[in-house]
Amino acid sequence: MKITLTETGLLALVSLLIGFLIQFCRTAEQSRCKKILLCWGAVECNREPLANETILELNAPDEKKESP
Repeated sequence: MKITLTETGLLALVSLLIGFLIQFCRTAEQSRCKKILLCWGAVECNREPLANETILELNAPDEKKESP
């Protein structure tokens, strides 16, 4: 089985990966979890969750963009 990947396909794949990473970082930043495990424990992150007020401040610009 031979798989070929064109330049357009490669750009689309890279864009999907970058989009995933950006969204994952945003979700992890707003997470209340203190310990995050990825890849079945291969990658571990111990973190201090953000305060409720900080999360509300981060979400405020998004809410302003959505309202006309």
